[in-house]
Amino acid sequence: MNNDNEQPETNEGGKRWVYIAGGLGILAAVLFAVSQSGALDRSVQWSDDRGSVQPAAERVAATPKPVAKQADPVGEARGIVKAKQEATIASRITARITSMPYGEGKSFGKGALLASFDCSQTRAQLNAANAAAAAYRKTYETNAELDQYEAVGKNEVAVSQANLNKAVAEAAAVSAQLSDCAVYAPFAGTVVEEIAHAREVAASGQPLLKIQSGGNLEIELIVPSRWLTWLKPGTPFRFTIDETGQEAGGVVTRFGAAVDAVSKTIRVTADITEQSGLVLPGMSGSARFPEATAAAPAAPAKAANDKQS
Repeated sequence: MNNDNEQPETNEGGKRWVYIAGGLGILAAVLFAVSQSGALDRSVQWSDDRGSVQPAAERVAATPKPVAKQADPVGEARGIVKAKQEATIASRITARITSMPYGEGKSFGKGALLASFDCSQTRAQLNAANAAAAAYRKTYETNAELDQYEAVGKNEVAVSQANLNKAVAEAAAVSAQLSDCAVYAPFAGTVVEEIAHAREVAASGQPLLKIQSGGNLEIELIVPSRWLTWLKPGTPFRFTIDETGQEAGGVVTRFGAAVDAVSKTIRVTADITEQSGLVLPGMSGSARFPEATAAAPAAPAKAANDKQS
């Protein structure tokens, strides 16, 4: 009887252990699945984060670095040597050139004869005008004397006086033309270019010579307009000539009338105070201003520090 009663309990206990083992297996499987899912999520998230960072790094590396603009040397400007006085001598009458004693490269003094013309016809016209004026003067004087005796009309006296004035004016006009038969130098200098030659017929207004003052030279510079904060008339500088490599001393005398709005530059004129060797108009070079180094503001360095910070 006892054995029959204990067998069902044993079977029920075995079934419970089977259920417990099965539940533990299912729980272990669920936990394993959950752990694998979390690892997968972390892997995907890490992969996404890495993918989001990588293109940014590549974009930074691929972005071209801005090229810093090279600033002009502090206190240095380009310039050219020029003559203070330049002129183009032209003919004021139409006539044949009889003489041009100064050729290209020759020097002359102030008031020297640069060109003369054949004005024989003009001189003949002047003689005729003077003769006509003398005849009208005689007629007027006679009528004026007769008018004292009331032997001539007032109208005849007035007409003779008008004819005299007209003849005198015509003679003066011809005399003025005769003064253009010779061209004299307005200043001492050198012939730069000989455009016309002797025995040629020059038309009125035709250029004959290009001249410039010889030893009276100046330097024309193009400087940044920002230099106006410290550059003043009287500022000294050194000018190195490209053609010879020699130096000349200069001093600023005046500024241009306006600043170029496009290039942000201004024209500066300076006198040559000292020179060594040959200096000719047309030579170019570089001017260095010692005061520019001390006057240059520290703003660029400060801006660079601000940019780095």
